[in-house]
Amino acid sequence: MPAVVGGPFGRFSHQKGTHRQVWIAGGIGVTPFLSWLRALDGQSLRGPVDFFYTSHSADPPYAEEIKALAGGHNMMRAHVVNSRERRLTAEEALATAGADPDTLSVFLCGPAGMVSSFCKDFRRAGVASRRIHREYFDLR
Repeated sequence: MPAVVGGPFGRFSHQKGTHRQVWIAGGIGVTPFLSWLRALDGQSLRGPVDFFYTSHSADPPYAEEIKALAGGHNMMRAHVVNSRERRLTAEEALATAGADPDTLSVFLCGPAGMVSSFCKDFRRAGVASRRIHREYFDLR
């Protein structure tokens, strides 16, 4: 039987977002964001982006590369959070970003529980559902 390969189909893309964005990755959910950062390669961002990368590791994979890539863009700030020490919250992300929930787009990728929790919390904080974009990285 022949193999069939498809995609990517571009449904999870920061290009769909508003001028002001927050990206949140949990663990292996860093994959699409790392790809986005690598693809920027000298291109400018549409607006300010705060990228939060949460991991159970004190020394998460790709953290140094993410910081270096983000450092090459004056409108990108990278925040690495050790989730064994503390949990990132939607409130903390909004406060750190200094973002207005009315004009913000949020992009999330990670375990389903984390993504669902952030979706609820960002909606409660005033981010419109249509501006919360998510990609799950587990098979629940």
